[in-house]
Amino acid sequence: MAPLAYRFVRLLFKVSINAFYAIEVDGLENIPPDGCPTILCPNHSNSLTDPILLLSVVPPEKRDMIRMTAKDTFWKKNDIFSLLVKSVGTVPIKRTKDYNAKVDNTAAIETLVETLEKGNCICLFPEGISRYHSQIANFKPGVALIASETLTRNKDKEDFSIHLLTASLVYIHREKFRSNVLVKFNPPIVITPKHQSLLKTVAEDGSKRSSEQAINELTNTMEEIVRSNTLDSPDWQTLRIAHTARKLYAGELGTRISLSEYVKLTKKFIDLLSKVKTDEDDDNSECSDNNNNLPNGNSLLDKKEIIVERVDAGNLLSVDNLEVQNEKISHKGIDLAILARDLSAYQDLLDSHGIKDYRVSRPTPLSKSSLIFRIYLRIIWAFILASLSFPGWILWSPIFIVVKYKEYQIRKLPIEDNFDEIAQYKLLISTILLIPIYFVICFFTFPFILITSWLIPLLMWLTIRWTEDFFQTVRSCLSLTKLLFLPASEYSAIHTMRENIRVNVKELAVHEMGLPENPENLISKVRPRGMGYFSIRRRRKKDYNEVLRLWDVSAYE
Repeated sequence: MAPLAYRFVRLLFKVSINAFYAIEVDGLENIPPDGCPTILCPNHSNSLTDPILLLSVVPPEKRDMIRMTAKDTFWKKNDIFSLLVKSVGTVPIKRTKDYNAKVDNTAAIETLVETLEKGNCICLFPEGISRYHSQIANFKPGVALIASETLTRNKDKEDFSIHLLTASLVYIHREKFRSNVLVKFNPPIVITPKHQSLLKTVAEDGSKRSSEQAINELTNTMEEIVRSNTLDSPDWQTLRIAHTARKLYAGELGTRISLSEYVKLTKKFIDLLSKVKTDEDDDNSECSDNNNNLPNGNSLLDKKEIIVERVDAGNLLSVDNLEVQNEKISHKGIDLAILARDLSAYQDLLDSHGIKDYRVSRPTPLSKSSLIFRIYLRIIWAFILASLSFPGWILWSPIFIVVKYKEYQIRKLPIEDNFDEIAQYKLLISTILLIPIYFVICFFTFPFILITSWLIPLLMWLTIRWTEDFFQTVRSCLSLTKLLFLPASEYSAIHTMRENIRVNVKELAVHEMGLPENPENLISKVRPRGMGYFSIRRRRKKDYNEVLRLWDVSAYE
């Protein structure tokens, strides 16, 4: 059973991260239950926010406790962040980059192996480092090596197996309050000591291969599974225009499709538009070692006894081969380079006018009187929402001020090295400040504590919901105002440009990417309503891209 401190911290994390993000979880049925040795292997793009997210979304009835791993430098500090990391049973890992020398992780590996032998779950990030990039880094073989060591030590147990549970974490805007997040647990790879398949040293054709080659193959397979379920893109611009292409094909679906379907659809356009990239992206070479540092060099690679079976779960074995895919695509005479250029120009045009794609989807603009009436209704609704939210804004204001100041400090540092820490600090500062704010308000309202003790959390919770509606309403009002002053001739020119690009996007989507003629057919699940209007999960967003901003955030750099 998980320690009391672990449960308390997990509860705090769950409340704070669900307030900060709108989270969707897919594939919970793929999580092996307690008693099955499991290595959770997610991508790593958002520093400490990633483990906080995982601890919060994995149901306790599935896994009572997950032992996380983190760089050992946290154990050399006594700040609140380090205390929280250590309080959940995290295993310290020495990183080569922190010591500029070869490191010894014998003790850490022994702890992880013992945890697996007891049927528990550990979490390792195969990229080896958190990074703010558009593309996932190459996975390192540490996960496969630790699995190999565990299987070797338990080779005589017929029923012993390890589940490699990959997870794809997708942050639409990782550092922004109320952004959407997808956590997708992929079907696990099951490895055993006795059955032959993925890590065997004799291939199907009879040729021999080293244990190192087999482990690298397993690592590459895990990497492909994670990549295929994220918005993995060669660069930020490709991701940006892929979103534009998706909106031209199926923008009217909005948030009626699940976030998982949204990511899958956008990824198809990323894969298509990635073909026009000519420069090699060498970001992957920037990562340094993390969980791959094993005692005595490659000692685990020398142990040949383990033979591993990969169990097919669903479509796990049919990972797309992009090289083969490329050979089959003829593009129906559409030049992808020109299409990419047009998509970028079109998105730049929308951004310059401060309007979204669906605003110019009509052949003719709305009449001036209709626009004015809609603006008037939104102004009234914005005042109502602001009045409802104002008391809650006062309660939230200390948190808003502190996190904005911290974000301002981080943004002055080199972006690529520090940008992934913004959400981490926002989240942890919010978690820390929420408790004293609650008790201070209770103290000053002591005569009415029986009411305020539950009214304060409810008010702060609903304030998030009303604030989202407020920003959406003001954003819509500003957009309609800009349409009001947009000359009809310019509107017509933008619409014509949009339609010309949309025809090409639709042609490729239907005839080359295998997408349905009617995008409505992509809706495969009913969206949960939860508590109806009073649930902060129920969104009024037109698109998952929206956050608490008065303008559309289309750039990802």
